[in-house]
Formats: sequence, C-alpha cells, structure tokens
Amino acid sequence: MRARSRPPRSPRLRATLPWLVLGLGLAAATSPAWRPLAFGVSPSLDALLALRCTPPG
Repeated sequence: MRARSRPPRSPRLRATLPWLVLGLGLAAATSPAWRPLAFGVSPSLDALLALRCTPPG
C-alpha cells in the first residue's frame, strides 16, 4: 500500500502569507494611533465596560 502524497502548495500563497501576517500584525500594533482617525472616537476603558457590562433592566 502506497502512502498518498499531498499536492504541492501554491507558490503564490507561500510568498503572500508572510506579508499578510506582517500586515495584520502592523495594523494591530498601530491601531491606537489610527483608530481615532478612522472612527472619530476614542472611548475610555470605563466607557467600553459600561457598554458591555450594563445589567439588564
């Protein structure tokens, strides 16, 4: 019985994946700088918790 071999991955995907990961990491790391410019608000932690954790009623 022969073991099945995997089909080779696309070379374009292998070349693109590190750049995609780098771009996502850069966007996440710099989000405190561009988030107020993009969305216009910079809520505090207390404001975010008040939105998320308000009791029903």
